[in-house]
Amino acid sequence: MAVLQTNEIFKTELTKQQHRLTPEEIRSIQQILYGITVDVVTICEELSIPYMLTGGSALGAVRHKGFIPWDDDIDMVVARKYIDRLLDEIQTRYPDKYYVEAPLRTPGYLSSFIQIHKKGTILKEYLSKSDEESGIKIDIFVAENTFNNPIRRYWHGICSELGLFILSCYRMHLWRDEFYALTKGKRKAAAIIKIKSAIGMLFTSKGDFWYRTVQNCLKKCKDDNSKYVVVPSGRMHFFGELKERELLLKAKPALFENRMFMIPANTDWYLRYMYGENYMQLPPESKREQVVIYKLKL
Repeated sequence: MAVLQTNEIFKTELTKQQHRLTPEEIRSIQQILYGITVDVVTICEELSIPYMLTGGSALGAVRHKGFIPWDDDIDMVVARKYIDRLLDEIQTRYPDKYYVEAPLRTPGYLSSFIQIHKKGTILKEYLSKSDEESGIKIDIFVAENTFNNPIRRYWHGICSELGLFILSCYRMHLWRDEFYALTKGKRKAAAIIKIKSAIGMLFTSKGDFWYRTVQNCLKKCKDDNSKYVVVPSGRMHFFGELKERELLLKAKPALFENRMFMIPANTDWYLRYMYGENYMQLPPESKREQVVIYKLKL
């Protein structure tokens, strides 16, 4: 399945003939992201909900004391047991400010992580999504419990990775026309998208059933004190994101822009694991992700 992963292809190979964000636009987007994050984190602090900034947001906190200059998102992790309480509070407190998309909660939503969109803004990366679903957003990834028993844990991982791959193929099939257009002149990308779309077509007749089945599989372990936890929708997938609870979810404060936020406590280990030994070095400009979009409204 790894050979058919498309995340990096979308970032590095597909040539979108759309608007490329300028540094000034990215900074304006970051200011909106920061406001969303402050609101969500304030709720977490008031309700005693543990959270962490992770991924590029944690790297930015350490390397830049804030946003990576070319980054256009915020990544957070929250444990499964707190998710419903957090989302309920966001929707109750900010019904006119934020649009929440979450698995098994938002009709028609097909991703496996949570997005908190700022209403009245648009950062449209996919034509297949409406303007309301394309607001400037932060991503919340769910830390799931997994089993102490190694056989059950391994089976949990196999089912989760297979299920998420099926959902990826299903989305690819639904949005195939848009993705085919993006692969013009890119043989490798076009071939992978065609294969995944063909696989996804096999599941279209019962797409909702498969989506519910996969999401229920991810949260199958109900033991909130299990030794192991995992972020199955993370960039390194189930087995790459599988860690002991004390190692993965323990957090400490760090400065991000002009406020303290929580990041992984074992910061050096985490950033080395995610980004390599030289994570403090700036990548060359050719290796920096460049954001291209269809439509922007701040």
